[in-house]
Amino acid sequence: MIIGLTGKSCAGKDTVASMLPADRFSVIDVDALGHVALEANHGRLREAFGDSIFRPDGTVDRKILGPIVFSDPSKLGLLDSITHPWMKEEALRLARAAEEGGRIAVINAALLESMGFVPSCDEVVLVIAPYEVREARALKRDGMTAEKFRARSDVQKDIGLSLFASGRKVTTIVNDGDLDTISRQVSFLCAKI
Repeated sequence: MIIGLTGKSCAGKDTVASMLPADRFSVIDVDALGHVALEANHGRLREAFGDSIFRPDGTVDRKILGPIVFSDPSKLGLLDSITHPWMKEEALRLARAAEEGGRIAVINAALLESMGFVPSCDEVVLVIAPYEVREARALKRDGMTAEKFRARSDVQKDIGLSLFASGRKVTTIVNDGDLDTISRQVSFLCAKI
C-alpha cells in the first residue's frame, strides 16, 4: 500500500510522518530526495543556471539557488523539470521496495499532486492548518519573514485542490492545535489502515 502525505508549508506533514509507527510505515521524504536530486543532476543544473550556484567543493549551494528560482516562476519551472522526474522515480522505487518488505509506504511530498504521485497512491492524507498558524510556525521555526512566507504560500496555493476529484480516498488531518490533538488523529488514521 502507498499513502500520499501532503499539505502546505508548515501545515505539519513532517509531524504527522514522525508519528507513524516505524514498524508498519516507511516514510519517503520527497523534500530530502530533492537535495539528492540536486547532486545527481549537476550537469543539467550547470547548463541551466551556470557555475554561480556551486560551492568550491562542487556541491550545489541551495542558499544561492533558492532565491534565483523562487523569484522567477520560469526558473523554478526549469529546476522542477530537471529534479522532479528524478525525485518521482526514486520515491516510487523506494515505495515499491517498502511494499515488497511488507510495510506501508508513505510518500511525504508537498507537491504530491503537481509531481504526479496521486495516481500511484492508494490513499492520500492531507494535513491542513490555517494560514496564520502556518505563518507563525514558519517565523518561529525557520526564522522566515512574513513576506518570504507569503511568497512561498503563493507558490503552494494549489496544494490539495485536486485531491478530492482524484478518485483516491482522502483523509484530512487538521493541525491547528497541540500535539495531543494531532496525535489522536494520527492514531485514528493508523487504526483505519
